[in-house]
Amino acid sequence: MGRLKESDPLFELILKWILSSEWDMTLTLREALLKCEALIKNHIECEEGSELSRKCPEIGKFFNELPLTKALDHFGKSVAVEQRRYVPPTFSEIRQIFNIAQVYALEGQAKLLTFDADDTLYEHGMDLEVGCWLVDALLALMESGIYIAVVTAAGYPGKPQRYASRFKGLLERMREKKSPPDVTSKFYCVGGECNYLFRIKENYEMEEVDSTAFYTKEMKSWSDEDIKDMLDVAEKALRDACQRMKLDVQFLRKQRAVGCFPTKAEDRIAYEALEDVALALLSSRKGKPGVPFCAFNGNRDVWVDVGDKRYGIEALLTYLVSEEGACSDLSDIEGKYTCHLGDRFTLTGNDKSSRAVASTVW
Repeated sequence: MGRLKESDPLFELILKWILSSEWDMTLTLREALLKCEALIKNHIECEEGSELSRKCPEIGKFFNELPLTKALDHFGKSVAVEQRRYVPPTFSEIRQIFNIAQVYALEGQAKLLTFDADDTLYEHGMDLEVGCWLVDALLALMESGIYIAVVTAAGYPGKPQRYASRFKGLLERMREKKSPPDVTSKFYCVGGECNYLFRIKENYEMEEVDSTAFYTKEMKSWSDEDIKDMLDVAEKALRDACQRMKLDVQFLRKQRAVGCFPTKAEDRIAYEALEDVALALLSSRKGKPGVPFCAFNGNRDVWVDVGDKRYGIEALLTYLVSEEGACSDLSDIEGKYTCHLGDRFTLTGNDKSSRAVASTVW
C-alpha cells in the first residue's frame, strides 16, 4: 500500500517505542531518543547487520552521530512536549527534533548545503524574490565559505535564464553588493534532479556547465536509447494510471523527463490520486534493469526523471573537487560535510534518494 505525506520508518519506530508496549514496556520520549542515539552511533560504526538495520530494514546511511536529547532540550524551550500527559509526541515533532539534531551535528563543519526548490526555498511555482530574508541568509553562508546548490526537479536544458528568473532575488542582491567571484562561484543549480548544472558568471548571470564536465562515469554510461526506452515505459504507465482514475491532466515529454499536471492550472488533483499514479510508475519499473529513474508526487503533478537527486548531489560533489570545478582544493568534501534540505522524503518523494550521499533536514 502507498504511504502518504508523513511517513518515515525511523520516526515511526520511535513513536512505536513510545505509544505501544514492547516486552510490556513503553519508553518516554527522552528515553526513546537516547536509545535511538545509541543505535545510530552503532549503525555508523558497523552499518551491515546493525541493530538499527534489523529493527528498521529501510534505514539508510548516517554520516554523523545525532545529539537527539540535546535537540529535545532545545525543542522543549518552545514546545512542552515532555510535559504533556494525554497527548503523545507527533510525527511532526519527532521530525523537527531530528532536524535540530542534524543542525547541531553539522555545526562548524558544513561545506555544502543543497536545497530543494519548490515548497522548500519558496512556494510552489514561485521565485526567490528580492527582499526575501532567505536571500541575505544564503549570501551570508556563501560569504562564509559554504557552497550552496539548489537541486530541483525543474529541468530547462540550454535555458539558464529560466533558472536566473527563479533566483532573481539572489542574483540582484549579488549585483547590488558587487559580490566577488570567490562568492558567486559558491552557488550552483542542479536541474532535472541530476541532469543539468548551472553556475553564476562574473556578470551575475547564469550559464550551463557542459555535461561532460559534470556527469559522473556512471551517468555518462546511460545511452540515449536506454533513456528513451525507460521514458517510453514510464509514459505508458503514467497515461494508463491517469486513465484508470479518470484524471483531467495533460502530459509533457521532455528530453530526460515525462510528467502530467492538471489541464487547468487552477485545478488541484487529490494528493491520494497523485500518490497512486506515482506508485504505479514505481511498480512499472520495479526490479527491472536499465537507467535509474525518479518517480515522484510533486503535490500538484507527477513526474519521472532520468536519475535522481542522489546522482545530482554526487555529480556536483565530484565536479567540485575536479580540475574542471571551482574548488579543486576542497578534496575532503563528502557526505559528512554535505546536507540536503528538502520537503519530500517519503517513498514517492524526490528528496529521499539524497540520504545516500548527504545528511538531510526534512
